[in-house]
Amino acid sequence: MYTEHRSYVKVIVQKLEHEGKVSVEDRAKAPPNKRAAAASGAPATDGKSRSLWFSPPMNDQDRRPQLTRQRVVAEGLAVIAQDGAQALTMRALAARLGVVPGALYHHVGNKQQLQDLLLDGVLAEIEVHLDPSQPWTEQLKLLAHRLRQVLERHPGVAAILKTRDPLGPHSLALAEAFLAPLQAAGFGDRQAGLAFFLLVDYTVGFAVSSPRTSINEQRVRDTAIRTQLHEFFRSLPPDRFPALVALGEHVWVDNREERFTAGLDVLVDGLEQARRSPHRPALGGRPTTTARTTRGRQDAQQAVAG
Repeated sequence: MYTEHRSYVKVIVQKLEHEGKVSVEDRAKAPPNKRAAAASGAPATDGKSRSLWFSPPMNDQDRRPQLTRQRVVAEGLAVIAQDGAQALTMRALAARLGVVPGALYHHVGNKQQLQDLLLDGVLAEIEVHLDPSQPWTEQLKLLAHRLRQVLERHPGVAAILKTRDPLGPHSLALAEAFLAPLQAAGFGDRQAGLAFFLLVDYTVGFAVSSPRTSINEQRVRDTAIRTQLHEFFRSLPPDRFPALVALGEHVWVDNREERFTAGLDVLVDGLEQARRSPHRPALGGRPTTTARTTRGRQDAQQAVAG
């Protein structure tokens, strides 16, 4: 082995001498500091390019980042934000990361797992802690606003949420945060479940038509286009479209935040009314037992009186 090592060193020295970098005698005559400079790859004083063998190691910043699950998820979100949810495929994501598609399967089992990881990562941004001393109606409104704001920060994610039923830790924490105020308010089990989905479906559906994806939202946010729309409505034949002539300019306006808040208020107020009124049909169908019993008693009293 020692003989092989000497032979290898000899080949290297001969190569350097051939390149004109340094000779054996020059190495011997050079001061110690010059020999150290040459060995470290410092620039040669004779103006010639330094040898490949003494090039410094590659800077860590120039190396490709290690492929991790966190990086896969982050790039997946970038694909959705740039090209939409339909553009997220394992092949497209692998190309963006500069790896073969098979490398992704070391971190996610399939596209559905990838979507669930993306969703749970986004939902982790929602502050789910609420003040239980606040009215249950205000707790739910605050949580719905937080959900919508986070979804609209990640265009395209709401569309995936409509097609998946995520069960990750942050997804479960969000569901718990919605259900707890309903349970505390006295909703029955089935009614609480219906109220939960009414709130979530409304919020996610609103986020799907975000300003970045909805043509109508983009149109009304443009002042010039919005003005043209209002002029168009006012120019319609009033005998055929009296309501549009009068109200069109009040419908096609840039009031997205106001619309979401108004709709949420109506929804939550309706839930409160259903909870407080035993004589109204319960959420999702037939009247409550109390309402049926009361009506039965009234019918019996009328029969006796008659």
